[in-house]
Amino acid sequence: MGRLLILVSLLILAGCGGGGSSGVVDESSSKFARQNKSIDIDSSKRVYRITNAKDSTLELNIKEPKDIYVVVSSKFNNQKVSIDTKSYSYTDNKDIDFSSANRVLPFPFKKVDTILMRKEINNILFDKSLTPNYRLTNESNRTINDISNYSSANFCIGMDSNHKCTSYISASSKKVIKDIQTPFGTKSLVIWLEKGNSLSQDSIDKLADIFLKSGPNNDIYDWETNIFGEEWESNANVIDSKLIAKSDIIDILIYDMNNISLAGYFWGKDNFKKSAIEASNEKIMFYINSELLKKDPKETYTTLVHEFQHMIHFYQRSVVKGIEDSAWYDELMAESIEDLLSTKIGYKGPRNVDPNDGSAGEAGNRGGRYPNFNRYNSASLTTWQNSPADYSKVSAFGTYLLRNYGGANLLNRMMFSNNQDEYALLDATGEKNFGDLIANWGSAVILSDIINAEDKYRYNFGDFKYVDFNGITYELGSINFFNYTPNPQFRSSAILDKNANLYYKLGSNLRGSINLNVSLPIGGDITIIAK
Repeated sequence: MGRLLILVSLLILAGCGGGGSSGVVDESSSKFARQNKSIDIDSSKRVYRITNAKDSTLELNIKEPKDIYVVVSSKFNNQKVSIDTKSYSYTDNKDIDFSSANRVLPFPFKKVDTILMRKEINNILFDKSLTPNYRLTNESNRTINDISNYSSANFCIGMDSNHKCTSYISASSKKVIKDIQTPFGTKSLVIWLEKGNSLSQDSIDKLADIFLKSGPNNDIYDWETNIFGEEWESNANVIDSKLIAKSDIIDILIYDMNNISLAGYFWGKDNFKKSAIEASNEKIMFYINSELLKKDPKETYTTLVHEFQHMIHFYQRSVVKGIEDSAWYDELMAESIEDLLSTKIGYKGPRNVDPNDGSAGEAGNRGGRYPNFNRYNSASLTTWQNSPADYSKVSAFGTYLLRNYGGANLLNRMMFSNNQDEYALLDATGEKNFGDLIANWGSAVILSDIINAEDKYRYNFGDFKYVDFNGITYELGSINFFNYTPNPQFRSSAILDKNANLYYKLGSNLRGSINLNVSLPIGGDITIIAK
């Protein structure tokens, strides 16, 4: 496939493509000051927060034996943060190799950089100087009745920097589902298979069935659009004449991507008219890797969940609202919906726990997203380098938000906020300060091994947490980061960027008076957690 310079949202087993970093919420260093405080730690609460702190000295007066943790939340980039106490110290990173960011995968991982791709699609979308001619193509006004089983079509799967197609494959339609009634009218699905591919019809039938089938609230389409809204509406080409007209057909192209780690992707080029982007397939469509579908069908199903968010996100936020979200925000929503729908598709999900088990599972869990989060838990949430660790951190943050700010309701508010990135998340959660969300998240990670943590610090309920939205009940399983191998990493120092947490364990069964020195040169928040 030639070099791609337009939106393509790819889901790799370690993550899906994106691009850009945020930083729209700025802080003034003048409001941060040295804090010299004495803190009495007793049984009245677990979390003690010192806000707007610079280099500080804290005296902890521990009334009864407690395990004491410190979370330092950075408000600025490139801060060298360190924690020191002459009385106690605890680190747990001696045997961990931090040289590789790869998630523990069943298959080899190959990084796919899509930062420029996502940026380019928005450049095209928002460039009003690009005016297409108005010729109609065969696909611009197609109906489901135009397609018969086993008809053929050519698909563009590669594009150069001039938006011309560099490679095609020929495919046959292997499954056509017509006129399924949904809350958004009738919808149809066409699944195409690359010619010569040996994928079984049974695999195709099951893929179709999990995405769209007759009956209410029983497929990915209903579960997801119930929260996020419709994927494409009749006003799309009215908003922007470069875009294709209303389509009630969703297409899925299955082909061998020659990379077992690549699960599938959504590529926004196909939402444009050929007169605007010659390489467009003029369809609302997904691409799915046939080799992964053969090997791990449920990983493919969760790919559809993830990529469907990107498809809707492109329409509801980029097209309708004209908002260009950063990669971390878009991927946060995609990772979160995977978590929310994992039980419905019968998948272990990012927790890597049996979908019928609402508990946090057993110790020694090496799968899912969270071993990698534990390894790299001091990474900035809003800095995006398209690495496996980036997907793990937004997954961990998203699962925190779902369990503390309304589940499906939260994702709905995130999709329909009129603001961008951090400000949209503040809209959705009702919080006033983004730094509070980062610090609360850090505390919740430490408290994830208990089931009675205070509100806003909860990951673990001991069972499923049920949330209702628009007549559908969604299930959220419990999470305990201490059940994953490796455990959360505790460090006495690190160079932190903005919106990052440093986790430190002061010690176990501590009692008495301890002086704690925190080097925080520019500023942030310091949280003491006692349990």
